[in-house]
Amino acid sequence: MPPEAVELRPTIDRAWLESAATADPITHAYALWDLDRLPDQVRFFSVLRGGAMQGYLLIWQAPRRPPVVHWLAPSLPEVLAALPPRPLILVGPEEVRPLVHHARGPCVDYTVLVAAAPLGTHPPPTPRDAQVGRLTRDHVGHLEALVRESDDPMAQAYAGVDPGSEVIFGGFEGNRLVGVALASVRRPSVWFVSGVFVRPEHRNGGWGRAVTRAVMMEAERAGAPCALFVREDRTEARAVYDRLGFHPVARRAWMDCGVGRRP
Repeated sequence: MPPEAVELRPTIDRAWLESAATADPITHAYALWDLDRLPDQVRFFSVLRGGAMQGYLLIWQAPRRPPVVHWLAPSLPEVLAALPPRPLILVGPEEVRPLVHHARGPCVDYTVLVAAAPLGTHPPPTPRDAQVGRLTRDHVGHLEALVRESDDPMAQAYAGVDPGSEVIFGGFEGNRLVGVALASVRRPSVWFVSGVFVRPEHRNGGWGRAVTRAVMMEAERAGAPCALFVREDRTEARAVYDRLGFHPVARRAWMDCGVGRRP
């Protein structure tokens, strides 16, 4: 009996996606968040086999940046037809590495962990908590200074971000913003913490733990657990997140195909 044909459709079935997110909120959180918040910056390719939905590719295309592809489908060669050309970043199951290397290589590979802190984790207080607060539009100048004074990609990602519409927590030493963390996804089922950045001269001083904890506490008040991505080989960062109550729940391949960027 011949194998069932694989079909790619440049769309996503919202009802199917919501059902998938109910079963696995962490895996599908970004898809629903981006679909609702950034519909002009995301594209979907649904993967069907024998007419049945198997998964999808989420392609995030911010202005003037290479695309970031989230592969949330089986490891099928036919899916490669939906990939944009190099340069791109791809995040997906580890078994897609050979396919992507063959079609879009050479690529630099990293392994990232998906870590989660269940609702009710209650991370322990830190000595920096009193110096951390949620940023508002009154802090735009502080955020712009942080971006201007650092060439770190994590800091640069805050360029143009509006603290009045996003949930960003910052740590201040005097009047100087020295650390930040962002709730990049805020859904009732899960919040994602990302963009954790501390100025190099203030690292190892508890700032990263404090700003991350602040986002977690805000999620707790909203009734949502937290999740984040962390590189598997970043032992110091993993130790911080472990202390806050995060535990690995999945592994992903993070592949830099010509962009020159690390996770």
